[in-house]
Amino acid sequence: MSQTLGKQIRLSRILPGASHRGFCVAFDHALQLGALKGLEAPEAMLDTMAEAGVDAVILPLGSAMRHGARLVANRGPALILRLDQTTMWREGGELAYPDGHTRLIAGVDDAVRLGAEAVITYLFVAHNDPAEETNAFRDNAAVNAAAREAGIVHIVETMGARHAKAADVNDGEFVRFHVRVGMEMGADVIKTDWPGSREALARIVRETSVPVMLAGGPSNGSDRGTLELVHSIVSAGAAGILFGRAIFQAAEPIAVMRACRAIIHDGYSVDEAIEGAGFRTRPRAA
Repeated sequence: MSQTLGKQIRLSRILPGASHRGFCVAFDHALQLGALKGLEAPEAMLDTMAEAGVDAVILPLGSAMRHGARLVANRGPALILRLDQTTMWREGGELAYPDGHTRLIAGVDDAVRLGAEAVITYLFVAHNDPAEETNAFRDNAAVNAAAREAGIVHIVETMGARHAKAADVNDGEFVRFHVRVGMEMGADVIKTDWPGSREALARIVRETSVPVMLAGGPSNGSDRGTLELVHSIVSAGAAGILFGRAIFQAAEPIAVMRACRAIIHDGYSVDEAIEGAGFRTRPRAA
């Protein structure tokens, strides 16, 4: 293994156990979109994540500084620090831009001081403006170099730029393209979009020599649908999930978290996971 011992130790806390899979929650949305449903009481939601056995959580710098003590008090989840801010998700409305713009707002040194196991950065590709893609690669290269120096895990979140050159950001071949690019940039872990099918994801996982984890996107309004997606992701051989809104905006967040953990770490079916998760109302597909 080419990783330093420090990276191996930190990665083992994000992808624990013999399966080397991780149940991680993205909780950095306020940096990109401001106040959202589910973000009103960050410390309470972090307590819920710890109770449900979430392995790691993505936080932006402000939340990590102000609420990170909950991770210590609860002995988890592990911290993944978001280093960049993007306008890519501001779609529609007066605050939207024709193209997405991304910039670094924190550094690997911040992550080290905060005790993070990993840092995460976006790598958007296929912008309308090639200068935006150039900036994305420069920022990721700089972060990767600093992460190698510090022995900290670098998660690269490879995705297609919205409203840009990719007609379908969930096209399997397009996802396959940018996952490989992210790996070759030096990523220790890839976070990426669902590539349209279990078969497409299985191929991507086979061809990628670092762990591949999946983003969840906006909640589809169905907790069962979320769990079925998680089961498909794991059965395709992926290393787990880094879901956000599908978790913290769920009808019953703690039950969904427990069920996700059971699928990822215990190999439960969707129905088995639902049965043991303590749902007040059994979730149905949308």
